[in-house]
Amino acid sequence: MQTTIKLLITFVSTALLTSQAFTASPKPAAANNGMVVASEKIAAEIGLEQLKSGGNAIDAAIATAAALNVTEGYSSGMGGGCFVLVYWAETDEVYVIDGRERAPLKADRDLYVDKNTGEVIGGLSTTGVTAAGTPGQPAALEKIHKRWGSSPWAELFAPAIALADTGFDISRTYALRLLYTREKLIQFPSSREVFFPPGDTLPYGFGDRLIQNDLAGFLQNLSDKGVDWFYNSDFADKLVDFVKQNNGYLQENDMQSYEAVERQPIHGNFRGYDIYSMPPPSSGGIHVVQILEMLEPFNLSYWGAGSSETIHLLAETMKRAFADRSFYLGDPDHVDVPIAGLLDQDYLDRQRSTMKPYQASTIQGHGKLPGSESSQTTHFSIIDKDGNMVAMTSTINTSFGSAVVVPGWGLLLNNQMDDFSTQPGVPNYYGLVGSEANAIDAGKRPLSSMSPTIVLKDGKPTGILGSPGGPRIITTVLQTFLNIVEFGMDVQEAVDFPRVHHQWKPDVIFIEQGIPVDVLANLMAKGHEVYQTGTWSSAQCIWVDQDSGLITGGTDSRSEGKAAGY
Repeated sequence: MQTTIKLLITFVSTALLTSQAFTASPKPAAANNGMVVASEKIAAEIGLEQLKSGGNAIDAAIATAAALNVTEGYSSGMGGGCFVLVYWAETDEVYVIDGRERAPLKADRDLYVDKNTGEVIGGLSTTGVTAAGTPGQPAALEKIHKRWGSSPWAELFAPAIALADTGFDISRTYALRLLYTREKLIQFPSSREVFFPPGDTLPYGFGDRLIQNDLAGFLQNLSDKGVDWFYNSDFADKLVDFVKQNNGYLQENDMQSYEAVERQPIHGNFRGYDIYSMPPPSSGGIHVVQILEMLEPFNLSYWGAGSSETIHLLAETMKRAFADRSFYLGDPDHVDVPIAGLLDQDYLDRQRSTMKPYQASTIQGHGKLPGSESSQTTHFSIIDKDGNMVAMTSTINTSFGSAVVVPGWGLLLNNQMDDFSTQPGVPNYYGLVGSEANAIDAGKRPLSSMSPTIVLKDGKPTGILGSPGGPRIITTVLQTFLNIVEFGMDVQEAVDFPRVHHQWKPDVIFIEQGIPVDVLANLMAKGHEVYQTGTWSSAQCIWVDQDSGLITGGTDSRSEGKAAGY
């Protein structure tokens, strides 16, 4: 007992020194016609210009994604993958496009395991071409353009090509990411050539102009020749040759056989709002809906956002969802994911019944069903004048992905293979533990936490949400939605409010700075282990007022994004 009291006093004393008061948010951006909200300003403005010139939400999404490949290349790009949700007003339906990377066809479950020791070989799944899966973003962008795009493909790439060719001034965020990833990037001559001044061992810094002529050439070819050039040409051959020369696993048939896949969205309901989100191979949609439906009987608004009672309930529902994630979730083309069982109301009622009102519970493992993930990712939300909506989350996984730039083309390759269970039971980069359902297999798509989400109310376009943040994407999207619907915040307040996260293992509530110290003490008194940290995600949200039709947008004030509307 004395040890517990000493721990609590020490924690409170430390928290008083480190905790920052939550400051008031600025007013949300407002518009009547259309809006783009992205975590990088230049890309958001490029997307908005596409809307203003007559393009639709799909056109703006492609232009924004191409620009982010240049200005936020540490997070996403054509060397990675993406998930896209589209609400198309004409048909009044939500569509899902899966552009997730795939494991090489020569891969197997022991790809990164030392055959002599049986241990995972450190670094192979995170750094270098050995970590790369087959990129999917180009195929996904082509698929949505062919189906819904209205502007010429080449027109959508022109701003990004000019930006790569003439350069842009490096932001604080970009400069910090370069410093953080310096030791990885400097290992590879092609990456050093792009991100370091000649002869220097420190990368370019804040305010320096980053010119990427090779990337401009790559985007120009993609613009002129189309996506078939990426997967079925001399470019694909050169990419594969480079990977092979450096002991990687991608082959010609990996590129030639890749397809972006259309899937059915996950659907749930909370307080009369219809929530549509990403299905497997993402765990995001299932767990956002699971948590919301476990929370629905509770009057959270009575306790208030950021109270110890609300955070306790969030943590208890989150840990149950993430325990399920570790066991059941994987690529539905390779394993049987029991979606109906995970969303079954009786199952969720039973899960809720194991929670204690004022005491932390210990979850040993997944629930029993009826009958039976760098945070370096990016998200943008878009709505056009016709009410068409796009929620797109894209990634190359950790900061700068594999850290390898393809020589002569300026393209960063992903390190998405680390999102598999490199060995069941062994935590990945994000501390997530997986099972056989997410074991490596030839052509399989790794489990993701990306959670692009679209919200309708009475059948009308209402909300577009998403965030980067690895496994914390799920809990960020969840809390942004609750902040608006349950706690009455405007969209800017909703994305700025301090967030909490629990992912089952480790059994810890991670809490952003800004939550009062007495709340932290109350959580510890309930038996929770609490770890206070800085921000970990960058929520990008659009919300539409059903009465006036006013569009409001919020970009996380702790990032360098923009909500741009007209």
